[in-house]
Amino acid sequence: MFNMAIVEDEELERRALRSIIERNADDIRIVGEAKNGSEAVRLLESERIDVMLLDIKIPRPNGLELLQMVRERHLATKVLIVTAYDYFDIMQAAIQYKADGFLLKPVRTEALLDGVRDCLAMPVPEKAVPNLRLVPAMDAAEEEVEDEIDIADRIRSLVERRAYRDCLRLVRTRLEGIYAHKDVAPRHDVLDLTEILTDLLEETDRKLPLPMARQIAELENQRLDARSQYKVQELLCQITDILFDPGQEHGGAAGERIETVLHFIERNLSKGVTLEDAAEFAHVSPCYLSRLFRKKMNTTFISYLKGQRIERAKVLLQNSDLPISNVSLDLSYADANYFCKAFKKEVGISPSEYRQQFQKARVG
Repeated sequence: MFNMAIVEDEELERRALRSIIERNADDIRIVGEAKNGSEAVRLLESERIDVMLLDIKIPRPNGLELLQMVRERHLATKVLIVTAYDYFDIMQAAIQYKADGFLLKPVRTEALLDGVRDCLAMPVPEKAVPNLRLVPAMDAAEEEVEDEIDIADRIRSLVERRAYRDCLRLVRTRLEGIYAHKDVAPRHDVLDLTEILTDLLEETDRKLPLPMARQIAELENQRLDARSQYKVQELLCQITDILFDPGQEHGGAAGERIETVLHFIERNLSKGVTLEDAAEFAHVSPCYLSRLFRKKMNTTFISYLKGQRIERAKVLLQNSDLPISNVSLDLSYADANYFCKAFKKEVGISPSEYRQQFQKARVG
């Protein structure tokens, strides 16, 4: 008897796959189903799984990350990719991590059974082990606590290292990840992230301005649904600014001045930063800053700013449902058409094509 797990975020798809296997394969027992990567990991930790039907576009860890984990830990589990998308880059990555087979949705009964049989007929690598670890799996509450501790430690470490831009990106990415899970209300995780930042303020003896303290207190009474994301993001970025006490960064040696300017750019990507603005903030002339920037960064101020805006656009396109016009406005592009041309020139594809590579499955 072979054990199978079905990892698919759509309930109807899971039911269909289960029904085909149960009707046509007497020697296969379905020992579990998972609608996201975390549930799949717990299945792998608790059951011997001979074959896994794995959808690529599941909530994180996504299908490719899960496949990578299975291979890196030398599990005996065969992995049969089931996906509605035949993008070259996705398939290339799955091949790199040695997927045992591919099926395109909608899956026909004959194709599914043949694919499963082919997987099971493949020899098991000599180094393969039955499951991820021999200790009991953490329950959801323990994983949540561990995740919060990890984020708090990472932010604390970045503050200690004065790595402002990395910290700001971490806070943004964490918040975008919270709002990306459409099936989970963001309220609890938003308040937890806010508490982590305010606790770090207390640890470092920094004080919140009274208006900001009131905003944080008001979060407790707000809905905190998807419409609140960018208001919350602005508030958390302001708290991060205080953690790094940017008011004390003016002046100093040339390297410190450039670091100050880089921080200024990161904080103000959505406000139409200019060379003159940055020079005023760093208390130098625009001409001096232009020369200093090229010397220290090996690029021009404008090129660096353009690159940062494009990188920020990529994050917004991957992790939000904002219309392309809103993304362009959020990055201070006055004309959406100009933004699309600039993005395609840098990345090679249009913003909508770029988004499709990462988000098309979330609508399905």
